[in-house]
Amino acid sequence: MRRLNGKNDTFSNTGIEDLYQKPTHRSSNQTQARINGLQIIISAPGYECEEDDEPHDEHPDENQPFDLSSLFQQQMPKPYAKQSTGTNNKGPKKSENFEVVMKSPVSFKDVGGYTNVKKELEQCVDILKNHTKYAKYNVRIPKGLILEGPPGTGKTLLAKALAGEANTAFISVSGSQFQEMYVGVGSARVRELFELAKKNVPCIIFIDEIDALGRKRSSEKESSGAERDNTLNELLVSLDGFKNTTGVFLVGATNRADLLDPALLRPGRVDKRVYIGMPDEPTRREILKIHSKGKPNDGSVAFDDLVEMTAGFSGAQMENLLNEALLFALRENREAYSQKDIELIMNRILVGWQPMEHKFSDAIIDHIVIHEMGHAVLACVAKHHTKMRKVVINLNAPTSPGYTVFEAKEENIHTRESLFEHLIILLGGRIAEEIFYGESVSTGALNDFEEAHKLAEKMIVYYGMGSNLIYPSKSEKYKEKIDNEINDLLLSAHAYAEFILDHFRELIREGADILVRDRILLVDDLNELITRKYSDVLKTVNYELANNFADI
Repeated sequence: MRRLNGKNDTFSNTGIEDLYQKPTHRSSNQTQARINGLQIIISAPGYECEEDDEPHDEHPDENQPFDLSSLFQQQMPKPYAKQSTGTNNKGPKKSENFEVVMKSPVSFKDVGGYTNVKKELEQCVDILKNHTKYAKYNVRIPKGLILEGPPGTGKTLLAKALAGEANTAFISVSGSQFQEMYVGVGSARVRELFELAKKNVPCIIFIDEIDALGRKRSSEKESSGAERDNTLNELLVSLDGFKNTTGVFLVGATNRADLLDPALLRPGRVDKRVYIGMPDEPTRREILKIHSKGKPNDGSVAFDDLVEMTAGFSGAQMENLLNEALLFALRENREAYSQKDIELIMNRILVGWQPMEHKFSDAIIDHIVIHEMGHAVLACVAKHHTKMRKVVINLNAPTSPGYTVFEAKEENIHTRESLFEHLIILLGGRIAEEIFYGESVSTGALNDFEEAHKLAEKMIVYYGMGSNLIYPSKSEKYKEKIDNEINDLLLSAHAYAEFILDHFRELIREGADILVRDRILLVDDLNELITRKYSDVLKTVNYELANNFADI
C-alpha cells in the first residue's frame, strides 16, 4: 500500500509495516483498534489514495465500502493470520500420492448389525478421541488393526465408519499403490504416507488389500521379491521403530490374512485382529433394512422369508439382490419389485445366467427332473441334514440346468449322521435315473460323484469315522485298506438311498411332472404332497431303515 495523503496527517509505509508485526509484539485487540482507526480515516470525505500501476476493476461498486480489515487479514504474515482467524491448521491435506479426508461421511449407523465388531471398534474410537484418558493407566495404546474375512462382508465400510465416528483425519490407500517397477519407490511412498499422517494427527491410515503390501518376505533364493521386502521393511519400521508415531492408527483389510508377514502381525504393530464373517440372522436383518429403504415392493415380499433366504450371503450380495430385483422390475415397466423378481435374481446369483436357453430334447429334460427329484426326496426324508428349500429347473443357467437349493448352515461342526445323509443325497440323483431308466443314465452326476468321493475320503482319513481312528495315510500298508473303507462307505450310502427312492417311485414321478410344468417345486409343496398321499410309505420306509440299516 502506498502513502495515504490527507489534509492533516500522513500515514507512511513505516506505520503500516508496524501493524504487520507478529502477535507477540502487540495484542490482537490493539492491532484491531489501529485497523479500525485507519478505516475511519480512509472512509472520511476528503481523503484519496494515490493511484498505482496495478490492474484493478474498471467498474468498482461505489456502494461497496472499502474493508481495510479484510485487506490486512489477507496480507498479514501467516502466524498472525492463524491466530486472528481462530483456525487450527493440522498440516497439509495432500501429498504427491495421498490425500487426507477430514470427515468420513459414514458412521456406525450406516453399518447394519455386527454388534460385537462395533463394540471392539468403539474402544479404538475412544482411544483416538480421548487418549489422555488412558495415559494415567499403564496400558500401551494400540497402533494397528486388521479386518479379515471373506469378500463383501463390509471390512472397508467398517473402516470408513471407524474414521467417521472418531471424527479424525482419514487416509485411504490400496496395498498395490506401493508396488512399482522402479527400485525404492515403494519405500518412499510408505515414508510419504506416514509423514502426511503425522502432520495430521490423530489420523487413521486405511490400507485396503494389505496383503499386497504386507505379504511374507521372500527367502534368500528369491531375488525377485527384494523390492517388495524393502517396502514391507519400511512399513514395519514406520509402525514400530525408533521414530514416534503416536496418534497414527493403522487399519488394514484383507481376504488372505494367512499371507501376511508375522512381523507385521506381532503385537506392537498390529494389536487387534478382527474376523468379519458372513452375517448371522440379526445382522442380515439389519443389513436388509438399510438396503431396502427407498426400494418399493408390491407387498408379496415377506421380510422374514427374505432374511431366511439370504442365509450364507454377504452384505454385498444382499445389496446386489435387492438392487437387481428392482432394476429388473423397472425394466419390465413396474415400479416395485415382487417375490418372483427376488427368486429370479437369487437363481442368477447362485448358478449364473445366460441370455439363451439350453436346447434340450424332452427326453433329456425328463432325465434332469428325475435326477433332481432323487436329491429332493432324500432331502425330505433326511433327519440330520440341512433343510431343503426348493428344486429348480433353470435352462438359462450356464452349467446347471437343474439344481436343488438347501438352506445355508451356519454351523461348521458336523456329525457322522449328517455327513452320511449328505452322501446319500449326492448319490440320489444318479440312483433315481437308474431306477427309472436302467442303464440309460446321463452324465449329470459328474459333480455329484466328485463331491461324494471327496466327502467319503475325508470321513475315513481325516475325520476318523472309519474302522480306525487314525490312518497313517502315507504308508503303503494302509493305502489299500483306506480305499476299501471308502468303497464300503459309498456302497452303503448307495444301498440306503436306493431303498428309499425305490419306495417313492410314484412321488418322484409326480414331482417330476410338476417340475416340467412349473420349473420349480418348493419344499412346502413337496412335504404337503408326501403328507397327503404318501404318509404310509414314509412310515414304512422309516421302520425299515431303523431295523435293516441301523448299523450304517
